[in-house]
Amino acid sequence: MDRALAGAGPVVASFVTFGLFWGSWAVMLFNIQHAFHFSDSDIGVLLSVAVAVAGLTGAVMGHLADRVGARRLLWLSLLAWATLLVVLSLARQRWTFAGALVLVEVAGGCIDTAMNAEATHRLVGNPGGLVRFHALFNAGALLGAAAAGLLIGAGASFRWTWPGIAALALLVALWAMRHDPGPISPPPAEPDHPAVPSHPLRRLRHEHLLVLLVVFALAEVTEGGVDTWGVLYLRNQLATGVLLGAGAYVVGQAMAATTRGVGGTLLGRLSARRALIVGGCVAGGGILLESLTHVAVLAAVGVMLGAGGASLFWPLVMSTVSKQTSQVVSAVGTFTAAGYIGWVAGAPVVGWVSQTYGPGRGLQLLAGAAGAVALASLARAERSPGPVPTS
Repeated sequence: MDRALAGAGPVVASFVTFGLFWGSWAVMLFNIQHAFHFSDSDIGVLLSVAVAVAGLTGAVMGHLADRVGARRLLWLSLLAWATLLVVLSLARQRWTFAGALVLVEVAGGCIDTAMNAEATHRLVGNPGGLVRFHALFNAGALLGAAAAGLLIGAGASFRWTWPGIAALALLVALWAMRHDPGPISPPPAEPDHPAVPSHPLRRLRHEHLLVLLVVFALAEVTEGGVDTWGVLYLRNQLATGVLLGAGAYVVGQAMAATTRGVGGTLLGRLSARRALIVGGCVAGGGILLESLTHVAVLAAVGVMLGAGGASLFWPLVMSTVSKQTSQVVSAVGTFTAAGYIGWVAGAPVVGWVSQTYGPGRGLQLLAGAAGAVALASLARAERSPGPVPTS
């Protein structure tokens, strides 16, 4: 593993930096909502538009990154993201903020695709290592949530977090640019094997990954929902205050980081199917607990379980993809887009249900999605991943 990660410093830093943004976002969403007078349904629609555009952009850029290299896509995206984060921090009008957020998410989708593609490519055949690698995102998320919670708790504006993250992203971009190896040459074609389709979706069907793609998108409805609606419910409905709300999220991300980091080798033995079953059950149970209790501490435990269970989804699915696909960067880009589509599908629906029937019902919808992930994965036949010939 040490040899596989040689020169991966910028990718490590990118995972942590990206986690900082999403961790701070989860805690600051309450303040953002009130600063710009967004309802729950407004938040849902805004996130759906931002993440939809980001997902589509990430998928296209992932397909192109097979030619230009994941590292180059990473540092270019980080430069754009850092600039746009500063613009986001300066936005004062509601629709100016919404437009800036969409652009931030577009750049973020490209970062997500690039860093996942390089990490997955480096750790092909090492799912335990990939699980531990993804713990870096959770470590960044808990640091971002803690920093945002302390900043807001001290009376400072939430806007100061974005220039700080932008400065770090700029440093990481320069580091990645300095150590850009260019595109990774694929292994030579083997004439004995039939050609693999060039279209991303046809190729995934040929490689028996299309059903997994759909289930993964549903799983990301849950993972994105925990970050957005789980913490918002604590602060809006149970009036827990920023420190308890942030604290619950921090502990949840700490659980996810510990689960991925310490248990990476053990979890790496899980197939994507089993990870989706176990993660769906744990996450769904945690979210359901939060929705049914009026005791803040129990609700916080629900957030922790939701984050911990959902932490299994992404790395183990990507590990399976890396072992079954012939073009890792393109496939990871497509799966990243599917994950973003899960956010798109979930955000407006949960927002509308929360606005119409109450936030508790919105959380129960998320819990149902997590249960559906477990059931769909249970019904899905296990397939032993094997090397796929390169066309």
